[in-house]
Amino acid sequence: MKQRQVVFFSLAAFFLVAGLLSGSRVFYVLLFSQLFLVLATLTLNLWAAVTFTYTQELSAPRTLRGRPVTLTLTIHNEKPLPFPLMRVRLVLASEKRQQDLVFNLAPDSRLEHRQEMPCPYRGAYAVGMTVIDFLDLFGLLRLPFDMRLLPYYRLKPLLVYPRLVELSRLNMPALDMQRFTRHQNLTDDHDQPYAMVRDYQPGDSGKHIHWKVSVRQQKLMTRTYEQATEPSVELILDLHRGGYDGENASQAEDIFCETATALVYYLLRQNWHLLVSGHGQQMQHLSGSSLKDFQPIYQWLASVRFDSRRSFVQPLRQSLGSSRARARIVLTTRIEPELGSLLGQNRLSRTSIYTLVAGPARSNPNETKLAGLFRQSGLPVWFVHYGDDVARVLQGEW
Repeated sequence: MKQRQVVFFSLAAFFLVAGLLSGSRVFYVLLFSQLFLVLATLTLNLWAAVTFTYTQELSAPRTLRGRPVTLTLTIHNEKPLPFPLMRVRLVLASEKRQQDLVFNLAPDSRLEHRQEMPCPYRGAYAVGMTVIDFLDLFGLLRLPFDMRLLPYYRLKPLLVYPRLVELSRLNMPALDMQRFTRHQNLTDDHDQPYAMVRDYQPGDSGKHIHWKVSVRQQKLMTRTYEQATEPSVELILDLHRGGYDGENASQAEDIFCETATALVYYLLRQNWHLLVSGHGQQMQHLSGSSLKDFQPIYQWLASVRFDSRRSFVQPLRQSLGSSRARARIVLTTRIEPELGSLLGQNRLSRTSIYTLVAGPARSNPNETKLAGLFRQSGLPVWFVHYGDDVARVLQGEW
């Protein structure tokens, strides 16, 4: 409590006691004068909370990590009385980052505030006003008003995508396209090369009917198309914060998703059949085989939550046993020695396993120990930190 408030309410207590002991009216007059002043300031604060109008807009609802957006907040006072001092708390596009805006408004005036947000990390955010403090002219009462309690009020959603890094190659020999021959399967996807015809079956699309052959054969014939397939790749994502918190956790998550985005884009551009497995509080699976499938995975990586609370070893063991992928890429933020021994048990199988460990800008001293365990198991491992050149790490230029 401020000194002014302490003095004011101490005098009120003194006037009350003095009036009760002496019976003098002057003390009651002074006490009720203070009471009326408090009621007047409270009424003014409530009036301002109920009658003020505002607009808040984002320059873009989606952006790329590191590309700033602007939040424009406009508050109007269209009444003949001035507003009391207002302290507006703004939530910005960064973990636990807030900013206070302090001002008061004269009658028939408005305030426009532009807040630029640098968006240093990927993620889904809700930005805008949260709590407004109304402070009266005399500094006696503070009336906090949480805008989120209003049924019609909504914070502005903002989605920050991870940075997209395009790779020219990948330092993972099992993913060399020249090592495998292409296999052909028949499909009804007319985007694939035309292959042959077959008898019409109920439910076939009319645009797939080969009319010339149908006339010659005196029956309906449907085109089929050949689909090029390659050995599939599984990208296993450990959605755990790796024991980090605060800024370090945000950095680890950001470089994690940036690395995953680069891998997904490269593999889909090469037309690999990709399965993305997210090991969080709940298992999540996404798949794709070309760049047309990239956007849903990209959006998922922008908003996915790192909410895993369990050990990664057991679900990883189950994933390794259930999938028949020709290559697996494991991406995690944890420094767990058990990973090296677990993955080493599968080194004699036909499946190639590559491991990447993402972390904040400051490297973990246990990385050297983990790298030694992986070398003993005969498995490659890469460490990528926030601020590193992801392309150089994945292309083996470091």
